[in-house]
Amino acid sequence: MSQGNKLPFQKYLISGYTMRPEIVLEQNQVSRAKQGDINAFEALIKKYQKMIYGLCLRLTGNHQMADDLTQETFLKAFVGLPHFLDNYDFYPWLRKIALNLCFSYLRKTKREARLGVVKDLALPIAIASSIQSPVETLEKLETEKEFQQALYSLPREQRIIFILKTYENLSYQEIADMMDLRLGTVMSRLNRARKKLRHRLASYLGEKR
Repeated sequence: MSQGNKLPFQKYLISGYTMRPEIVLEQNQVSRAKQGDINAFEALIKKYQKMIYGLCLRLTGNHQMADDLTQETFLKAFVGLPHFLDNYDFYPWLRKIALNLCFSYLRKTKREARLGVVKDLALPIAIASSIQSPVETLEKLETEKEFQQALYSLPREQRIIFILKTYENLSYQEIADMMDLRLGTVMSRLNRARKKLRHRLASYLGEKR
């Protein structure tokens, strides 16, 4: 099955299962959007736009391209809504569209997207906490910058696997299926990516290289 291993109704058979209100609301929005309700689809865009943009930015390392791919993702999603199966989670389906577009872009460019090309790579909003002093904020910004540089120094496939596992919390099997790789290959490349990052960030982690 393309949208999950379990049948959509199976989870409802688990004793004590109750749908959360936000899931009911989202399914209602998807249903209305499938019927052509633009306002319902705009609500879905508002909910997931930052998440899709963040994913595209991490994979491409390019703000403008991430913005373009995000817009194209939602356009394709809107056109493809009639084919979306009811009772499935919307975000995994939307994410798959975004990933396919990102993979296509990366294949087309045939080059590594590195932080040096993107001077203003977005940093997590949570870093600039009003509780932190300017010095603490600067230190965290520098740490985040160093991490981004280390991340974009990884070979493309290692970087992609690390992002999908760490930021999207996908399983090894899901990543393997998406990238058409063997399970063992995904695990070994993720392990190598983590080792390279730890080595690159050793001074920040208080470890010896």
